[in-house]
Parts: sequence; structure tokens; C-alpha cells
Amino acid sequence: MLLLLPLFAMPLVAPRASLRVLGMQVELLAGQVDANLARAEAMIRAHPGHRLYVLPELNCHGYSDAVLSQLDPRRPEENPAQDAETGSITAFFRRLACEVDAYICFGFLRDAGGGRICICQAVVDPAGALLVAYDKMHLCDMGSCSEVGYGCSPGDALGVFDCDGVRVGLTICYDIRFPELFRALAWDHDCDLVLHPAAFIRDATFPMYHTFVTTRAVENGIYLLSVSYAGERFGASIACPPWVGPVPGLAAELAPASLGTEEGVLPLVVEPSHLDCVRSAYPYRRNVNLALRRTDAAVR
Repeated sequence: MLLLLPLFAMPLVAPRASLRVLGMQVELLAGQVDANLARAEAMIRAHPGHRLYVLPELNCHGYSDAVLSQLDPRRPEENPAQDAETGSITAFFRRLACEVDAYICFGFLRDAGGGRICICQAVVDPAGALLVAYDKMHLCDMGSCSEVGYGCSPGDALGVFDCDGVRVGLTICYDIRFPELFRALAWDHDCDLVLHPAAFIRDATFPMYHTFVTTRAVENGIYLLSVSYAGERFGASIACPPWVGPVPGLAAELAPASLGTEEGVLPLVVEPSHLDCVRSAYPYRRNVNLALRRTDAAVR
């Protein structure tokens, strides 16, 4: 006999909550750490109500040749790099995160020990705990960038953290050109959102900026927030959903949003229901040839 339970007796699965994220396209103030920290705090406090705030690459120092040139080991007294756990920059954002009850993602030069200096993006949570300190894995040595020439060291570990139930991955600027990193974050570590703090300068490589961002988002079925600096040489921060265009099951088409060159903020809302619809309609993860996912695949 078929037993029909009343609706109130059926187990209910709570829907996953959306996540409100805010990217901050700030002005580049090279070498002015105190001013950069003050500007970040002012912008965060001026835009309450978001759960995760994201600042550009090296926002605490300002990405520039003048800053990177201070990494010269012959002048250690000028080295601006700090320890991720004990440095004054992390202490500043620990306090701020507690006061605004939010997660904050910020960029600085990290003293990794042994003479290694890394371009780092760290995240503190609303309790002031340091969740992750991701060292940029791919150092730019093309266009107007020369991070290798200035003595920066690459990282060798992924940066992943949980933000109110959403799995978030970290990348930095030049990382966007390496799809393997995004595959690892999205497919192997279940990230639904990947952050891409950047200092994407308007050199010969700039025309591909938005193409890279939208491609990484769509091919992996993830949200991607890329935050650069304000100014005529930078700008164009972009927030991309997991698909661009119509999606079966969703009333409105999905589309990226971007900024101009002025200082400003870029909101993004991670909607779990949108992720489900996109991945159901466009099942790249189910259709991939598994031979490409094996690290021991033979090369012929």
C-alpha cells in the first residue's frame, strides 16, 4: 500500500543562500600604504551590507615599478614585504573585518622567508581570523610587467576558503591566462566563485582581458569577479556569471557587468539556483573526456 505523507511531514532541504560580494576599483597610490589602507576602509564603510569585499592586486602598496623595485636584496631596509600572520597590514584588516562583520580580501607583498617575496592575496573573516594567504602562482614577465625581474617568487599552492557556505578560490592577475588553475579550483576543489584581484594595465595584452575572464567563468560554470585599479591605465573591472546569454529555467539572460576607468564599486551576487541551472543546461563537467582529467595520461 502506498503511504502518502502530508506535506508538513516531508523532510525539507533548505535552499542555499546567495552571497553578496563587492569588488572595489580603487585609485593606485604607489608606495602610500597608510593612504591605501584608509581608502580601502572608507570605501568598505561607505557600502555596507555585503558579505565579502574584494580589493585589487597589491592594493595595500599600489602595484608599480616604484614599489617592486624596493625588493632589491641589497637594500633590505626598504623592503615593504610583511608576514601574513603578524604584519601590520593583516592586523589592520583583522580589525576592520570584525567591525564591519564581513570577509575582506586584500593584496600585499608577503615575506615568505628564505629571501622569497610573493605577491599575495589574503582573506580575513568577520571574526578577524586569517583564512588564507594565496601567493600568486604565475608571475608576469611580459608587456609592461616584470615581476620576475624585480625578484618576486611564485607560489606553489592553491588558495581556497569557505564564505558562508560558498567555496571561493583565489587567483591574481596573470593567473587568468592559465586555464589549468581555474580547472583545479572549480572542478577539483568545488569552487563556485573565483576571485581575480588584478592590476591589468592597458598595454598590448589588455584587449584580451574581458575575453579571458568570461571564458574562464563560462568554461567552468562559475562566478568570476575580476577587480583592477581605477585610472586611465587600468579600469574595466568585470563581474561575470557562470554563463553569458539565455539559460533554460531562468527568466532573464545572464550577462557580465563592468566598470569604466573611474574609482567605483562592482557588486556581484552568487546565486546557487543560477549555478544549478547553468550546469544542468551546459554540462561540460559531465561531458569532458576523462582521459584529460588523468594526471598520468600517456603522451603520444
